[in-house]
Amino acid sequence: MEHNKSIGLAIRILSIQIVRSIDSAVPKNITGLQGHVIDFIQIESAHTDVFQRDVEIEFNIRRSTATGILQSMEKKNLITREAVPIDARLKKIVLTDKALSIHNQIIQKLTYVEEQLKKNLTDDEINMFFDIVERLSTNISNIK
Repeated sequence: MEHNKSIGLAIRILSIQIVRSIDSAVPKNITGLQGHVIDFIQIESAHTDVFQRDVEIEFNIRRSTATGILQSMEKKNLITREAVPIDARLKKIVLTDKALSIHNQIIQKLTYVEEQLKKNLTDDEINMFFDIVERLSTNISNIK
């Protein structure tokens, strides 16, 4: 391996490229991550209530990060939080009409970016990529 090759740096650069590609398709005040959150809520809420904890788990983010993202989405009128009958302290996350109206744009762009990432890769290479990412994630999660 060349001295100047860094896995972490390569992943960061690729991540930034992906975020910029996705950000270009959604309204200027909505981030790529917020687009992913809208998609997640849309899919999950079809069969169950979605709570902040679900967002934290799905995107592997801390509570404070999820709080910030969801508060920002609330301010932008993308989501509302509604009490649930079983526990008034729990607030389910519901997409607004505004979020639903841009959902299609987001899905189209996410699908396109995913297709571009997979372009010129075989199924075996894609499977190998996911295997490597899983091992990298395991390696980094063992660091204390």
